Order: sequence, then structure tokens, then C-alpha cells
Amino acid sequence: MREWKEIIWILSVFVCSVRSSPCNSKIYDGAFKNLVCVCNATSCDEIEPIGEIGDGKAVVYRSTLDGDRLKRMSMKMGQKLGKDEVVNVTISIDASERFQQIFGFGGAFTDSAGEQLFAVSEKVQEQIINAYFGENGLEYNVGRVPIASCDFSTHEYSYDDVGEDFELKHFGLAEEDLKLKKTKGKLQLFASPWSAPGWMKTTGRMRGGGAMRNDKRVYEAYANYFIKFFEAYSSHSIPFWGLTIQNEPSTGADMTWRWQTMNYTAETMRDFLKDYLGPKLKGNKLTESLKVMILDDGRGLLPGWADTIFNDTESTKYADGIAVHWYGNLYSPAVLLDITQRHHPDKFIFGTEACAGYAIHHGPIMGDWFTAENYASDIISDLNHHFIGWTDWNLILDEKGGPTWVNNFVDAPIIVNHTANEFYKQPMFYSLGHFSKFLPRGSTRVFTKVDGNLAVSAVSVVIEGGQRATVILSKSSNSLLTRVVDSATGYSLVLTLPPRSIHTIIWNKRK
Repeated sequence: MREWKEIIWILSVFVCSVRSSPCNSKIYDGAFKNLVCVCNATSCDEIEPIGEIGDGKAVVYRSTLDGDRLKRMSMKMGQKLGKDEVVNVTISIDASERFQQIFGFGGAFTDSAGEQLFAVSEKVQEQIINAYFGENGLEYNVGRVPIASCDFSTHEYSYDDVGEDFELKHFGLAEEDLKLKKTKGKLQLFASPWSAPGWMKTTGRMRGGGAMRNDKRVYEAYANYFIKFFEAYSSHSIPFWGLTIQNEPSTGADMTWRWQTMNYTAETMRDFLKDYLGPKLKGNKLTESLKVMILDDGRGLLPGWADTIFNDTESTKYADGIAVHWYGNLYSPAVLLDITQRHHPDKFIFGTEACAGYAIHHGPIMGDWFTAENYASDIISDLNHHFIGWTDWNLILDEKGGPTWVNNFVDAPIIVNHTANEFYKQPMFYSLGHFSKFLPRGSTRVFTKVDGNLAVSAVSVVIEGGQRATVILSKSSNSLLTRVVDSATGYSLVLTLPPRSIHTIIWNKRK
């Protein structure tokens, strides 16, 4: 079975510049306009390039509940209102007040996603890869790679299932990892384990909760397990940017958890990092520069986890940032991110997992606009509270929302119909594109204020060279006349936000 590591090679071959083309829409039954864009071997919609932005003009990309999907428009700056027009919303941007730099956006290279990619023809594979990574696609520049199996694998496995093999003599990448090829370009990969090999845990298996055995030999072996993972990938010319220590460590407290997990408290993660993993990573030339992220769980555990690990003078030396998932945000206010950033301004905060379809309705809702809204709302809030980027979960799933060996069906931006040899771009695909496409790595978030309607939110960046970009989400069921004001340049723009819409506006700094 060919898997994601071959796909990473495909990225270096197939990502190319192609002409823009419109969405081939398909409507599903629903209370609203449940629209997807259909792609096959011969046709797939692409995003029209920004092109030259003339003096006094702006380029606007719009997606709406009614059916627009990253539709490009050109508008004049500074236009006057009509006699009877009244602005409903004012968005003020001040580029002199700057915050964090943007690192990037992307998704996860799970086994399930890889299986779905290779279930379609090579031409359709090429369309999928271009949709995510190409110049006329979302231009993703971040990828998450599970270390061994997770819930979106077809079975439970580690890289060394031979018990008591403390020297890891039997370590080896799995079948899912073997078809590695060279990657290049802007893609930055980070790795996350769901569990140590079962024999290293108190329970004897990867599935379900439980911690590592309290045995120095186990701690030492597991730290070396990380090193061997990165060495194995490096032998196939695949470099990594970073890692998280454990996916969702809090779930490991549940002994009945349905898939792979392992429990850490903030204290046990701190101790494993400073006594074993950190020194091993720093002592190896290949891994010494990897960005190490703590937590990799919900923000409700902040700032406590960060304080415990970063306030320790030894463990803080080995950690660079905080990985955060979006689950539970309804019960965990974003101010927790602000508090954490104030406590530890030298550490970054990065979104490492999110998905829809995991609660109440399990699996995809085809053409669901409100998932696109939820994605945009969360990304805007996260960026405004110090995130440097945002990583989606599975890049591709089937129409059921799998495969998943524990039937944990969820949604994804691209859904594959391998019987028809085609795939469907969900509204959330375009929602992600409003950010990944236009907020490039190295751009800097700037002050943004929204007045006039609580249904509207926005985030803005300045891009190297002075270009500005603002993403605006309107959850209003009514059209809203909106003025965007750039206080640093004196530019302003007036546009109508259609009901339930997302806009990205790009303009140049005044010469």
C-alpha cells in the first residue's frame, strides 16, 4: 500500500502553475445551499492569481453561503458613499502596532488520507496535490506527520513492537512509512506521537489510556525512539521542522479511550523533556534544531501546563512553543492564550489540530457552509490571540469520513469518491484558503478593530514590502455595508459583505 511518504515526493513533482477555472458545483440536500466543488481527472477549479494591484486599488476574494468560492474582484480604494448609504461596520487597521509573525497553515498526512489519495487515478492525485499545495491552490506550507499509528490508520502499530527491546534493535518504519521520496519547497513538517510502543506503557498496549512505565530504561528507550524516527526519515531525504511530545496527553487519563494515547501530566512531561528527550534531541546533530512543542491539547489546560514546564529552568531550555488543539474551545476562552503569551513571551503558540464532524454528527456533512464559518471564526480568533499558524487534521477522507480503525469518522476539506474517480471540495477548503493563500510565512499580524456588528470579525497582516491583507468573516444573515480603514496609509475601502460570507482583501502600502 502506497502511503503519505510517497505523496511528499509527489509534492516536488506535481505542484505547478496552472490556469484558474471555476467551480463545477454540486448541490446536496439541506436546509441551506449545501454546495461542493467537484474535481476529476480533467477539471478542477483553481484560484485566480492576485496579479498586479494598481495604485489606489485592492483585490478582494469572496466566499459565500450562496455559492461564491474564493471569487476574485478588483475594487477602488477611497470611494465615496451614496447619498442614502450608511456604513454598518467599520474595520480599523493600524500597521504600526505589530504582533507575532505568521508561520503557516496546513494539514495532516495521516495513513487514512494517504490511502484515499491512492484510491484514485494519478491524474486525480495530481489535482488533489495541486489543490492543496500548488500556486493556484491553497499554497499550504505546513504538514503534520503522526509518529506511528493513530486513530486514522487502518490498524494499531508502532515502529518497535518487540517487548523489552530497550536498545531498539527491531526499530523500523512501518509499511505505511516505507515509500519515502525527497521533499522540497516551502513545506515544513512536524511530527506527533499518539503513543509509545505498547510494551513501554503500563497497560502493555498503545490503545487506551495509561502512562509510560516508571522505568529509566523505558524513558531512555523512548527518547531514542524519537531520534530513530527522525534519522529514518532523514535517510530518505525528508527533513522536519519540529515535533510535539505527545498528542492530547490528557486523553491518556481515560483507560477506556478508544484509540492510541498515552498520559502525561504537565509535571511528567516536564521531567521526561528535561531528563531524557531534550538532552537526546540537543545532543544529536540531526535533531538539535528541531522546534519542540509542549501540550498538543486543548487550550483549557493553559496557562498551567506552560507555567509548569517553562518556569522550570532546565526544561524550558528544550522547548520552543506550545501546540494547541481547537477541541473544547467553547468552554475555554481565548484569553487563556493571552495570559500564556504574557507569561512566556519568548515561546510561540501554534494550532496543531482541528476538525469537524467529531461530535453529534459523525463524519462529513457535504457542502456545509457553517463548518467553513466555524473554521474561519476560530482561525481569526486564534491569530488575534497570538497563534503563529493553524493546522487542520486529515487532508483527505472518504465519503464516510474514514477509513479509521476505531470508527472515529470525521469531516475533511477534501472528500474522495474513489468509485467515481473524483473528489469534492467542501466549503471549509475555501475557508482555509482565505488564510493560507494570502497570509504568507513571515507576514506580521497588526492591530485590527471591528465596530458596528458582533457578527463580524477580522484579522490583518502586513506582508514584506508593505502589502496589507485583511480577512473578514460575517456571520450576519443580512448584507452589511462595511468600511475598511488603513490608518497608516490613509486608504479606505467600502464594500458590501453579503450574508454569511468570508472576504480577503489585499492592497499595497501607499508609495
